[in-house]
Amino acid sequence: MKRLLSLTILAVFLISLLIFGCTKKEKEIKIGAILPLSGYAAQYGKWIQEALELARERTNKHGGIRGRKLEIIYEDDQAIPTIAANAMNKLCKVNKVPVVIGSWASSCVLAQAPIANRTHTVLIALAASPKIRDAGDYIFRVAPDARLPLPKLVSFIIKRGDKTIAILYINNDFGKDQAAVFKEKFERAGGIIVMSEAYNSKSLDFRTLLTKVKQLKPDGIFLVGYNEVGRILRQAKELGIAGHFYSSFPFENVEVLKTAREAAEGVVYPHFFDPESDIPEMKQYQKEYQKKYGRLSEGFAAEAYNGMLVLIYVMNEVGFNPEDIKNRLYTIKNFPGLFGPVSFDQKGDINIPIILKTVHCGRFITLSRIKSN
Repeated sequence: MKRLLSLTILAVFLISLLIFGCTKKEKEIKIGAILPLSGYAAQYGKWIQEALELARERTNKHGGIRGRKLEIIYEDDQAIPTIAANAMNKLCKVNKVPVVIGSWASSCVLAQAPIANRTHTVLIALAASPKIRDAGDYIFRVAPDARLPLPKLVSFIIKRGDKTIAILYINNDFGKDQAAVFKEKFERAGGIIVMSEAYNSKSLDFRTLLTKVKQLKPDGIFLVGYNEVGRILRQAKELGIAGHFYSSFPFENVEVLKTAREAAEGVVYPHFFDPESDIPEMKQYQKEYQKKYGRLSEGFAAEAYNGMLVLIYVMNEVGFNPEDIKNRLYTIKNFPGLFGPVSFDQKGDINIPIILKTVHCGRFITLSRIKSN
């Protein structure tokens, strides 16, 4: 009898574990996030992570998604494609998440895309390379295609009267694409590219490259890179290089300003982010972000949060099956986002209005606000 009683208690205990274990699993939904959390692009990844955490906490505070708490499994890709691919394999095959956010680096997203398509996992990219547009049916992105903002920048440069441009770009997919698209647009508009050269992201001394630029005496220099752009600007100023400087999205980084200091003044670049926007969703986001982190958000974090708003809405509506999430994302039209109405086209790309910005008195500001002052 004692033995029978012991076995009965054990059976009840195991059944209880099974029941409570299943209940615990049902109380959470996990998605993945692959970001550069260390390495040369870590600042961008950490900003994005802050926004994702803000979205996660806000969602769980309001009951989660379909009553289940949202959890995010973070993987650090260091902006290295092979690491990003390994992380994607882990999230898809081991963690079996329905959705992965990121990466931020274009080369990493292009390494992740085949895995996403093969495993039928929705990938929401934060990268700008034009190649991502044709990366597959399961790939969506909340960053504008790198080709979209450049015509606006080129138009500004031509109207300004700059006829010759030298291009210096980081030697990765993003840099190559930006340089190629800018060259094509600028030459079509009647401009002349006098030089287009790549540099290594780990370089610290750009004086040899900049000396070549100085000898060519271009009207302007188009810089495509990340934190190292601040060092390039400072060294260009030290060499006495004249001409206007232009850049791309990643230029908007406080680390660039800290390094370049006054050498960053007047740099013009296209962007999608106006922190002083009157859009109600952006105002609310900035209020919550500042309350949590003690400062206003920058653009890439806002971009990631914008994507999370759409994703959370879709999962609340259709559930957690990747196929259902994918199909619903394609039909999203005019969702109220941070930058205005959100819609995805037939390639999974988002449409975001582009503005021109510059550095004025040590801060990033839209050109229109300077002109109106």
